[in-house]
Amino acid sequence: MSAKLLVSASVGALCVFFASSAAVAQETQPVPTDPAQDTSQGGISDIIVTAQRVEESGQSIPIPVDIIEPAQLVQQNVIRAEDLSRITPSLAANGGGGPTTVFFVRGVGNATVNGYSDPAISFNYDGVYIGRPTSTSGVFYDLQRVEVLKGPQGTLYGRNATGGAINVIPNRPELGETSGNFMLGYGNYDWLTGQAAVNVPLGQDVALRAAGSISHRDALQSDDTGNQREYAGRLQVYAEPNDQLDLRLALDFSHQGGASSSGYYLGAVNPTFGPTGFAGYQFVPTGFSTQQGLLDPASNALMASRFISQVGRAGAVVDGRPYNDNNYWGATAEVNYETDAGTLTIQPAYREASIEYAFNGVFRQGFTKEKDKQVSVEARWAGDISDSVDYLLGAIYFDEDIDATARYNQQTLVPFQEFTTGTESVAGFGKLTWRPIEPLSFTMAGRYTSDKKTFDGVSNVYILFCGNPAPPQDFCPTLPFAPLVSTEAEFRAFYTSLGVPITPVPLFVLPPVAGGSQTAPFVLFSPIVINDSLKNDKFTYRLAAQYDLSRRNMIYASFETGYHAGGFSFARGISTYEPETIKAFTLGSKNRFLDNRLQVNVEAFLWKYKNQQFSQFGYDLGNPPSTVFLTRNIGDSTIKGVDLDLEYMPAENTQLSANVQYLDTKYDSFVYFTPNQGLPPNTTCPYTPTTQSTPGGSINVFEIDCSGNVAFNSPKWSFNLNGQQTIPIGNDYKAVLVAGTRYRSSSYSSADYLPYLKSEATFVSYASMTFGREDDSLFVTFYINNIEDNRRLIGGTTNPAGLIAASAEQPRTYGVRIGGQF
Repeated sequence: MSAKLLVSASVGALCVFFASSAAVAQETQPVPTDPAQDTSQGGISDIIVTAQRVEESGQSIPIPVDIIEPAQLVQQNVIRAEDLSRITPSLAANGGGGPTTVFFVRGVGNATVNGYSDPAISFNYDGVYIGRPTSTSGVFYDLQRVEVLKGPQGTLYGRNATGGAINVIPNRPELGETSGNFMLGYGNYDWLTGQAAVNVPLGQDVALRAAGSISHRDALQSDDTGNQREYAGRLQVYAEPNDQLDLRLALDFSHQGGASSSGYYLGAVNPTFGPTGFAGYQFVPTGFSTQQGLLDPASNALMASRFISQVGRAGAVVDGRPYNDNNYWGATAEVNYETDAGTLTIQPAYREASIEYAFNGVFRQGFTKEKDKQVSVEARWAGDISDSVDYLLGAIYFDEDIDATARYNQQTLVPFQEFTTGTESVAGFGKLTWRPIEPLSFTMAGRYTSDKKTFDGVSNVYILFCGNPAPPQDFCPTLPFAPLVSTEAEFRAFYTSLGVPITPVPLFVLPPVAGGSQTAPFVLFSPIVINDSLKNDKFTYRLAAQYDLSRRNMIYASFETGYHAGGFSFARGISTYEPETIKAFTLGSKNRFLDNRLQVNVEAFLWKYKNQQFSQFGYDLGNPPSTVFLTRNIGDSTIKGVDLDLEYMPAENTQLSANVQYLDTKYDSFVYFTPNQGLPPNTTCPYTPTTQSTPGGSINVFEIDCSGNVAFNSPKWSFNLNGQQTIPIGNDYKAVLVAGTRYRSSSYSSADYLPYLKSEATFVSYASMTFGREDDSLFVTFYINNIEDNRRLIGGTTNPAGLIAASAEQPRTYGVRIGGQF
């Protein structure tokens, strides 16, 4: 069956389902009321969410949202933000070098791995937007829940939420309650995890809550990389001076140590030649384990055997060790004042990050040192005009400043970067819900956002050559590769002491009288200077209709727009990129059947993505070009599919669930350019030689057209299946058996669409057994994750030696946890 037929059939089935839901509801339920007021006992519990900036039942709102409960976070050892993708099918979250996390929701996202690019998924911690994807860890403990909102959230969550939003919501202090909980775990890789929380009253009107966590794990890779040394803490004080006013102050900190995984060599890519010249590229798998790191002696032996034509020699190695030394802290206050007319909420926040990390991948060593500061203030007023009309008005101010230095040693090329960048964003938003009759409601929401961005930086790029790179091949067997040094001055001194000239003009284009040579080695100095600003303004909006068939059954439809501001790249000729936008159509239904024991939520969606931003390693348009990590607008795409969430309680102690997503994605237009340096690009997309004008003159490029391909990080089928059985043991004890599996069909993560860089379909399963007291005052859990030990390919990039440095998901882990509460 074709994708179009399948989607059409799915939407048709959805319409039939809506009709049958209405019939069942009319036959079995009384007159419709507010679903949040359902007080029936037993069955599936309602979860209160704040997806619309007010507290509501997750089953009563016309928004597709995945709700992740604390037990799921513990089960899957969620320590960092990228671990969330093990729980929800719609989210693809991968760890980059160091602390960076890359988020995609249903094929919408961006590889944000530096201080001058922004994510397309909004990450919000304790009600505060987190601007940097390097600052999304150290928060996954003592939580109420995590909400994953699917689709653009431009009206209530604002900037950089074209694909969705992730809301991490901590437990709040409770008045008049003395309570606490703890959990301590130990597993393979000497993985020690722990978290604890305590709540104490300070009189009748004040309470304090303190919580902390730790994760200490040995290396996952053979070269002693991929280890964790992390800890975090949070302190909150809550007060209710009177019936109208409540106040909360929260402080948090976290430290991220250890090192990211260096990666592994997936294979070699070799150009081949025949009687008529170039005959294509040949991929040769290494056969290496995904856990054989790049610094492993066997990996370095392969690397050293590869001839790198640009420097005329072999012998390169990866010896720059990765590490993390990242510190984060923040403070926020929340004030709620309730009046007869409505409720005023004000939340100021300040966050700061001091990060220093090194990583590998395609680099001998990449390094970043960065200071991030952000200030935000949000104010909201929620009220109602009558019994049939309620509204929300709000405004937010966000200011972010980043000061960074970075260097990326690629053996043959090293940029030394220094930059400052800032963002000032101001927005006003509102939401109005009108119920003309009891079961029917209409929602209108809008937001006007004004973003100002500045960038002031320099990237001094040094490119090593062994003579003229054009045939015939020159040989420089004693020319050193780019050294591992900390400063630009050390780099220049290194080659100057060897008599290797550093020049802004290639020696092979100069006449001999001016010192030119076709064979002499040299270092090309190519500075990139950017001092620029951007201003983007955008109005985004949402329209929705909801019909409550009963207190447990509803249907809804919505249309929403999203926006992601433009920005900067250290890339000559393409130093800025434009905003991207998205339009999303949704038709859905949320239901409870069988006396509240069966939950069926279904959603059909159609997204139109315009001017998509995409970040990857590539070449700029300099002469000669430099390898850079850049963001560019690549075109438009259409994303459609169906999402089905099921929960079933066939008996009081039995819980079954399934989360299924079908995704059909297509790039309607996807065109980009790479420099023409002789050999054609290694891609399955059609390409055409052409020229492009740049500030330095006209250069030869290839126009690559990947239109018609599927979107990145968007498997066609994704599902999670889970089951839980509670077995009472006498009156005071119980056993809880949990098992589940996660399936992702194949997908691509790079613009080359090469078959050996496709992430193949995989199952990843888990199981656990818990024995404890009925009231959970004490328990012990034995667990295993990734039973199959399937390590799905996350992505890969070709290094200067023609080797693909790749990364993969975590291996099998298992262990034991003990915990309790009082």
